[in-house]
Parts: sequence; structure tokens; C-alpha cells
Amino acid sequence: MDSLIEKCDREMEKRGYGRNAILVGSVAKGTYLKNPDIDIFLRFPKELKKEELKKLGIEIGKAVIPDGFAKYAEHPYWRGVYNGFEVDIVPCYMIDSPDEKLSAVDRTPFHTEYVKKNLKDEQRDEVRLLKAFLKGIGAYGAEAKIQGFSGYLTELLILKYGDFISTLKNVSKWKKRVYLYLEERGEKFHAPLVFIDPVDKRRNAASAVSEEKKSLFVHAAKSYLNSPKLEFFFPKKTVPLSREEILERVYERDTHFYVITLPKPDIIEDNLYPQIKRSMEAFLKILQEFHPVSDFFVLDENVHFIIELERNMLPAVKKHEGPPVWSPHGENFLERWRENALRGPYLEGYRWYADIERKYRSIEEIFFANISNYKLGKSFEEMKGKIKLRKLDDCIDEINPISLTEFFDFKFPWER
Repeated sequence: MDSLIEKCDREMEKRGYGRNAILVGSVAKGTYLKNPDIDIFLRFPKELKKEELKKLGIEIGKAVIPDGFAKYAEHPYWRGVYNGFEVDIVPCYMIDSPDEKLSAVDRTPFHTEYVKKNLKDEQRDEVRLLKAFLKGIGAYGAEAKIQGFSGYLTELLILKYGDFISTLKNVSKWKKRVYLYLEERGEKFHAPLVFIDPVDKRRNAASAVSEEKKSLFVHAAKSYLNSPKLEFFFPKKTVPLSREEILERVYERDTHFYVITLPKPDIIEDNLYPQIKRSMEAFLKILQEFHPVSDFFVLDENVHFIIELERNMLPAVKKHEGPPVWSPHGENFLERWRENALRGPYLEGYRWYADIERKYRSIEEIFFANISNYKLGKSFEEMKGKIKLRKLDDCIDEINPISLTEFFDFKFPWER
């Protein structure tokens, strides 16, 4: 580790920025799990322009680990392998206080120092236990793919509650809104879980945690306290159902499963998952008259949006809502539908209605007639011409059976 930091320091010094490479993250804090990532931050003066900061970060990273590659978050950083460990070399600004931060990563060294200063030696293993537990139940990681608990938040929970078991006991009692802090109360946040960052009280250190992952943690904590077992930390792999078993599950549900397929965009996961979510929301709105029951997606070289619907055909007649009886548009409504409606126009309450013949009735007709009116995630928006809409039966062999099994034969990780 020292040799890696030494190399970074030498490269910074060559360029006139002193020996200002530091180790941050779980390795620096002694709270890492097996095969940890190593995070090296290159600290540059606040006066340096952002474009120069980005350029220097990549340049130094490449000099230290020549066979690495650039990754992109708020700004570029360098990733590579050194002595068998995955390493991120990240440029940041050297600031005296988190209040001065110029980019999101600038406060990270303060997080590292806070944990190193306040976490007792015996608590490091408690952090590791909690991280392994969260990883085992599928709630570890703040990235968009998971929306769970970051390493730093896990450390804060141990600082708050003392040890692994005490943390689970407290988490098992969490309600709809949870507001936690160590030093002092901070700002108010509208989030399922709030943990005021002790180095910046304007920040919610738990902002990435979704309602679902918070609830999963609560349920898992209760379950573990009731019946502790190793599967919480080391869950068994899902055994995939056969094609015939999956289709049998579809038949048993007596619903209609459709798959919307698009190529997987070549973008980072933290951008991909929000775009998948936005696209799914658009698809559900288009198909809302078919009464969606459930939805999920599967990733491989494509993205398969899978939507379960109560029905696959709409009736020939549609109840068309008109304006209130006092509206000046009422006469236009009457004139338009008096001769063209199947029934009406007629009044219900204070509003005009008419039963009219539906132009499109099938899922396919309605989906493709309306798709141009709805915005998908940015990268998917550019691929609308490549959309495929099929019944699950017709494309089941293209879809990862593990993902389908985890939907149709759902079990929590520790129950498999």
C-alpha cells in the first residue's frame, strides 16, 4: 500500500503539487471485507480549475497503473489493478472544512478521519459483521443499482448503536420515519431514513437508502434476532426453475406477461438504473388501462422490461369523459359526440360523458400508438425505433432464468 501511495506522491511532486496522495475508505479505516477496493485520493489546491483537476487525475492514474482505464462519476477517475487489488485513483480538492467542498468527493477524507478518530478498535469487527450482513441480504451499497447502505453509513450505525447485535435490535424497531445523528441534529430531509453526517450537518448520509432497502433491513434484523443463521451472511445461490416450471407459474397466475426489450445502453450503472426506472414508469402509464399487476427488469446485453397485466384486450366501448356542464366547451362536446357516440352524451353528476368506440384494443396497438407521446430515460429515448414488445412465452429463452426464478419463486436471500 505504501508503495502505491509513494508512486502517486512522486507523480504529483513531478507536476509541482507536492506529496498529497492519501489513502481513504474502508482500507484506511480498517473496516474492509475480503478483497477490498483501494481508494487513493490525489489532493489538489482549491485554485486549480476543474478541467485541469480532471486532466491531472487521469494523467497521474495512468502513470501509476498504465493498464487501467478511466471511469466517470461527477468527474473522471482512474481504475486499475495493483498487486491483485482493484484501485481507484481519484482527484479531489484539498479543503480545510467540508463547508468548502467544490465536488462531492472532497468531503471523503473528512469521513475517513472522523471514523478513524471515533471508532474503537473492537468496533471494527462489528462494522465488518454489519457490512457482511447487509451484503448477504442484498442491501449493501449506495449505488443506484442497490439503493442501500454505504460503507460509511454502516460505520455510523455502529458508532450510533455500539455493536452489531445492538444495531439489529434498534433497527428492528425502526418505523416509517427514522432520524438519527451523532453530534447534533441537522437539517430536515424528506427521506425514509435520515442519518445526519457528523462532518456536514447539511447532508443526509443515508440519502441513497430506498424505502424498500430500509424495510428489508428491518425485516432481516427481526428475522435474524428471532433465528440467527449463517445464511444471512452467506446466502445460498438461487437454483433456477426450468422453462416448463416458469411457464407453469405464469399459467397459475392467470395473468398476461409482456416483455419490452431494448438494447442495453453503454453507460455507467449509476446513470443506467435511473433511466430504467423512468422508462418503466412510462411503459406502465401507457398500459395502465390493462391494469398492471407487477413489473421487473432483467439485464444482459439487452434490457428486458417485464410487465404483468390483468388483461390483454380492452372492450370495444370506452367511457369518454367530457367537460363540466357549465363549461363553455360543453357545446363542442355535445356536437362532436351526438351522432358519433355509441351512447350519449349523458350526464353523471355535473360532467358530460359519452360511450364511444375504442380505436385501439390490443396491448400491441395501444403501446405502439402511444410510445411517441412518452419520454423514456435519455439513452432509451434514442432507441425507441428498436423496441420489441412480445409475450413472455415467445422470448423466455432469451431471458436469464435466475431473474425469472427470483420473481416467480420469490424468497429472501437467507431463506433459499
